[in-house]
Amino acid sequence: MFDWIDNYIQAIIILIIMSFIINKAADKLGDALRALAYKLKIPNTVRGAIFDAASSSFPEFSTAMIAVLIYKDFGNIAIPTIAGSGMFNILLIPMLSILAYKGKDRLKAQKNGIYRDMFFYTASILTLCFFTYMGELTVFAGMILVCIYVCYIMVLYIETISYRKKIRGYMFREENDIDDCCQMNHFQIIMTIFITSIIIWISCEAIIKCALVISNIFNIPKFLVSVIILAACTSIPDTLLSVKSARKGDVDGAISNAVGSNIFNICMCLGVPIVASGKNLSISLGQSLVTYEFLLVAMVVTSCIFLKKEGIDKKDGYLMLIVYVIFLVYVTAVAYNLIPMHL
Repeated sequence: MFDWIDNYIQAIIILIIMSFIINKAADKLGDALRALAYKLKIPNTVRGAIFDAASSSFPEFSTAMIAVLIYKDFGNIAIPTIAGSGMFNILLIPMLSILAYKGKDRLKAQKNGIYRDMFFYTASILTLCFFTYMGELTVFAGMILVCIYVCYIMVLYIETISYRKKIRGYMFREENDIDDCCQMNHFQIIMTIFITSIIIWISCEAIIKCALVISNIFNIPKFLVSVIILAACTSIPDTLLSVKSARKGDVDGAISNAVGSNIFNICMCLGVPIVASGKNLSISLGQSLVTYEFLLVAMVVTSCIFLKKEGIDKKDGYLMLIVYVIFLVYVTAVAYNLIPMHL
């Protein structure tokens, strides 16, 4: 569809335009899913972890599916994009959320939600590491990843039931606190989800083509282009959604979206394409482990920061930025064979 893109000027322009379109479409998709969450009486933490994460992570899902079904290059496009997006989500999004918070008090998140999300996040990464060590990702591996996410949803469902019992006899929200998007009817919700999904899919295909053109013209490894450029472009919706929540004081929603997006990315954005491929997918052990190692490091850093008893301040956000910069420097050096692939 986008074979006519053949020079870097076109690629850069289309990359910017499509990133903007993805953000707008993902925002509308988020509105539709948020309206659905309101009708289902979903609490903020659960909404952020499932509905916000699914809407804002749909670009990553589309990218992984396109990598498998169209470009037949799962190892150099899908995995580094998801991993790079994971680093972006777990470090830069919380950092920006911290800086966007306007309150004077220190930020404090619900520890139960953090423990829950980090447990499933760790389980998904370790599962991916195990099958990567086996040399290829099988359909069975994809099914395991999807099952982990199903278990995650079941835990959130149990929390939702408990939450509903606590608010029994009360309105789920005050009438003056209902967003405009929550006024959508079921038909509007379904049509919005359908149309925005198609727009995001087409935009992601264009972005992948642009990234590959840039890679070929400037002789940049596909792995590096995917882990930085594609990851950043597809993470824009996650970023804006979490920052928006943080500005409103909804810290739990912002954090749950960031971490929940990563769980969705690894389990669904990788798991479903692997299953859809119907075959074993070969991957680079060295390059994959580089990103897995940093994902685990980033998880530990973020967990320690958000579990601080005294709360979170602006300095913690800058620490996350430093870790992300180290990640960029390291993967760049690895991509150009300047240093070994393992930490």
